[in-house]
This record gives sequence, C-alpha cells and structure tokens, in this order.
Amino acid sequence: MYSPKELGLKVKRAREHRAKRSGQNFTQKMLAFKIGETSKWVEKLEKGLFYPDWDALNLIADTCGVSIEFLTGENFEDEMDYEEAVRGGRVARRINQQELRS
Repeated sequence: MYSPKELGLKVKRAREHRAKRSGQNFTQKMLAFKIGETSKWVEKLEKGLFYPDWDALNLIADTCGVSIEFLTGENFEDEMDYEEAVRGGRVARRINQQELRS
C-alpha cells in the first residue's frame, strides 16, 4: 500500500490521465464535482494528507479510468482489505526467529 503522499500523486496522475485521454483539462474542481466532494478535499488528497474511504477511492478510479491497483499499488479484494491496510494491519511479511537473533 502506498503512503498517503504516494497515493495523492497517483490520484493526480489519474486525473491527468483522464485529461490526456479526453483531450480536455480535468481539474481538481471537476474531479471533486464528479465524485461528490469539494475541490479542497481533492487538493488535500493529492497533497497526501489522508487516505480516502473505499467508496471515494472507487469513484476516483472509475471517473479517471484507472484501477484501484493503479491508485494503491495493491489488488484489494474488498473494502475490508483496504480499510485494514489503511489502518496498518496488513502484514508485508513475517520475520522468523533466526532473523530476530541476527
């Protein structure tokens, strides 16, 4: 899972991807309108100040024509997996006893 800052950069890239695909500018304000948020909310998200909730993340992905995996760096099966990762509950790998002794 990307850090909030990296996720924010991915949201910005997704927004730019939509603009390039359509051949028209796609501003933070336009994205905010499409997903039912404020432009200030999108600005803070792109600055990496927070993780959006699952529904907002899905709306962003759909609106910009990218996958959740593009935005997060992981393939989440559902909201529960995402919420757990955001809380820091996702285990990247387990450390074995031998590594602890080293």
